[in-house]
Amino acid sequence: MSERRLLILYGSQTGYAKDTAYRIARQAWRRHFSVSVRSMDQVDKWSIFTTTHPVIFVCSTTGQGEEPDNMKKFWRFILRKTIPYDALSGLNYAVFGLGDSSYQKFNFPAKRLSRRLQQLGGTSIVDRGDGDDQHYLGLDGALDPWLENLWTVLLDQYPLPRPIVPESVAPDPSCDIDYIDEHIDTSVGETELIPGTHLAQLVKSDRMTAPDHFQDVHLFEFELDDSTQIPQWSPGDCAVLRPENLASDVNDFLQQMNWTEHADKLLQIKPRDESIIPEWVPRCTTLRWLFTNYFDIMAVPRRSFFEMLYYFSSSENEKERLHEFTTSEGQDELQTYCMRPRRTIVEVLDDLPCSRVPLEYIFDVFPEIADRSFSISSASAVTPHRVDLTVAIVNYKTLMQKPRVGVCTKWLLNMELGRTIGLRFAKGTMKLPAGPTPIVMIGPGTGIAAFMAFIGDRISRNISANYLFFGCRNEHGDFLHQEQLQKWVSCDKLQLFCAFSRDQENAIYVQQRIREQGDLLWSLISEQDAIVYVSGNANRMPDDVRQAFTDVIADHGVDDAAAYVQAMVKTGRYQEECWY
Repeated sequence: MSERRLLILYGSQTGYAKDTAYRIARQAWRRHFSVSVRSMDQVDKWSIFTTTHPVIFVCSTTGQGEEPDNMKKFWRFILRKTIPYDALSGLNYAVFGLGDSSYQKFNFPAKRLSRRLQQLGGTSIVDRGDGDDQHYLGLDGALDPWLENLWTVLLDQYPLPRPIVPESVAPDPSCDIDYIDEHIDTSVGETELIPGTHLAQLVKSDRMTAPDHFQDVHLFEFELDDSTQIPQWSPGDCAVLRPENLASDVNDFLQQMNWTEHADKLLQIKPRDESIIPEWVPRCTTLRWLFTNYFDIMAVPRRSFFEMLYYFSSSENEKERLHEFTTSEGQDELQTYCMRPRRTIVEVLDDLPCSRVPLEYIFDVFPEIADRSFSISSASAVTPHRVDLTVAIVNYKTLMQKPRVGVCTKWLLNMELGRTIGLRFAKGTMKLPAGPTPIVMIGPGTGIAAFMAFIGDRISRNISANYLFFGCRNEHGDFLHQEQLQKWVSCDKLQLFCAFSRDQENAIYVQQRIREQGDLLWSLISEQDAIVYVSGNANRMPDDVRQAFTDVIADHGVDDAAAYVQAMVKTGRYQEECWY
């Protein structure tokens, strides 16, 4: 009988693909497979050519159909043209993608990966799975049947040596955690930095929208530390922040878990597999540090959270409820209880007072705080030491009594001026032309953020062919960066077209302004090879804007205007960066 081993590789941006990979690993453990779980960039890339056991790939989608950051190196590697066409002829693989079908490039990383593995001779043991956030059961709507099929195929090839471990048996913890018999100061671990991090001091935190406007949009300015090498970032790049939980939230949580007495006592963490915990997390630290800096206690818990919490409940009623949340039949109820009202981990634990997590299982139950990326609003060519962020504060209501607030934006709002934090830089998906090619920017709301850097950079190079279509509700309510934009207009460095949707009886949106300026836009596109950029909320705006450009092009005599726009997309002359 062949050796019962599986390798699970994930590409994950916000943690969902990683969570899915470990869920598959737990199911494999119950079926007596020896399992290794790694991000794609963690694994020895050359080993993929010699592996004799099945490899399961799980990858999410980020940006506009881009692969996650911890998959990029692996992806570039297997795209090498020097790799023989039959290099993976011995590989049996399965691919599951996580995406959202409302995006045009739904599950592109998984589709491209599956195609490339097949091109190199690999054998897919099951059809690719496409998880879809738009499914009424979320990603699980596709994942559950895909896993059922996967195990049927694998167990046919690798028969069970003994019965499947029952769902009632808890898997082993991934770490050994013990208290060290001494007390220490609560600052333990605060100096730990993720590789590539630059220190920056908050020097400005101003509300940009009117006090009576429903949406709070803030401008945060950070001054980079002179003692480190000042990084160069390009217009369109993002600042990546890893937020912290507020001290008050952490205190409440520690009390809820009955850990207050030991919150500042030193812990020794010994992972059974070093890949479980990032290198930057100290192996000697405290519960307070971990639940401030690493674990996301304010997250909406995923199915795996309930799956693990089930093992630690002392109440039969709570166990029954938790079990239902982990079944395929119970997913609609889980959506109603947790996902739709955006109930947090803290609130769930309030509802389940007899369900408490043992210390050694904290890395198996609580999710990691995800990085947050924000388009940079300042140009390094103009202010090389300053990073500006235009941020919409997340604060909304659901059926829950308390408003839902964003972990990162709450952290930023409560940050004192002068505080130094770490930030990293990441490439954005929109790229400026090097020369004086005209650019047309469509940026309603906070979609304007990256365009402030675009315009500032081009003006510093004495390029004035800049055209911005900006939209918001009210000129006096949420006209973001109004003063700076009007200054550029007065200097003939920018042509600005605004749509204030609620300042007149009939709503006006950016797509109407685009149609009004059809002659100008067609001249820029057809005669000067202008590049169009679209940034902002992905709900309806991108489709409406694309249709407006299609109409403009059709009005100027192009028979297949939709194909014309699609050709612009393929050549990089029509770029979108939109989000929900």
